[in-house]
Amino acid sequence: MELNFSQLKSCLDKLKKDTNPKWGTMSSTEMLCHCNNFIEVSIGKKKISFTTKILGKIFGKLYLKYLISIDFNINRFLKNSKTLKAFKSFPISINFENQKDKLIKNIDMLDKIYSKQITHQLYGKIKTKLFKRLMFFHTKYHFNQFSILNQC
Repeated sequence: MELNFSQLKSCLDKLKKDTNPKWGTMSSTEMLCHCNNFIEVSIGKKKISFTTKILGKIFGKLYLKYLISIDFNINRFLKNSKTLKAFKSFPISINFENQKDKLIKNIDMLDKIYSKQITHQLYGKIKTKLFKRLMFFHTKYHFNQFSILNQC
């Protein structure tokens, strides 16, 4: 799987505040916030609870093995799967454009990570290549949810 972070950013041009999902209950603004939360928790910018960290260490490697077994294929990943609280907490007021701009910056930041490995809050030390695949997969999955993936 080629990780084309530039393509992800161009997909964002197709997302509108009133874009409806093919499945699930998140609005497009909440999806942007969710993707930002996922990246920020993953890089340690946003902290998670001790309990979540422990559960992540226990079950995280299994989750990664599952993603590897489906080759990070968004079409083979379950729709409406459970989401950790750390990734679905939204402020009362979320600005669509601010979240969109933030996601573009986060995608740029991900693309510029060149270290051999990274310490993920849930999975511990993992190779940067795997980390980037995880971030790319998650973002791509949600872009597919909002039908913008096939438009870019």
